[in-house]
Amino acid sequence: MSLPTIALGLPGFALRAWRSSDAETLAEHADNPAVWRNMSDAFPHPYTAEIAAHWVEHGHVDFGGDNWAITYHDAAVGGCGVHGGEGMFRCSVEIGYWLAQPHWGVGVATQVAAALTVRAFALPEVTRVFAPVHADNPASMRVLEKNGFVREGLQRLSVMKAGRAIDRVIWARYSNRDSAGVSSKGSAKESDKESAKESADANHNDKTSHGLRT
Repeated sequence: MSLPTIALGLPGFALRAWRSSDAETLAEHADNPAVWRNMSDAFPHPYTAEIAAHWVEHGHVDFGGDNWAITYHDAAVGGCGVHGGEGMFRCSVEIGYWLAQPHWGVGVATQVAAALTVRAFALPEVTRVFAPVHADNPASMRVLEKNGFVREGLQRLSVMKAGRAIDRVIWARYSNRDSAGVSSKGSAKESDKESAKESADANHNDKTSHGLRT
């Protein structure tokens, strides 16, 4: 199924399906230690041209879920995804995103998270959208908070990163559908003055590309 192109409400930025021609810019932006440090341990580093070619050709399909390129004037500058649970976990959907460093701090991550959340809640039976974030990544937590997510809890020493176990924090937003009463109200339309807080750390997490399951 073809993915729709989604405007992000910021000049030049959109989500669209990956294309073979995205490999060069994908490798350029993903091969950045500042991006890699807040991604899952499975996110490749160094990020080679061969890895990028694999992802844009069929890796983003093999990975499962819906995976978009984040684009600026149609050039790929990041990636994001929506990944549903299975069986009794089918009411929960995970979102993830990463963004090229030149575009940090202008509100893009906030709008990406908003678009993914809308997409996730449109799926049948979904009542919870969640995102795991490294515990030392407050900027990405702020992105989620601005989109109405709440902190569910801290998972101590729960994932490996660069050879050591680290903490991560689970953030979630709930639908009004069969909800136990936690409000899902929240908007990505808060003042762009706060977007400067989205620094290098506004990237996360487990479900954005290349087998990022911890």
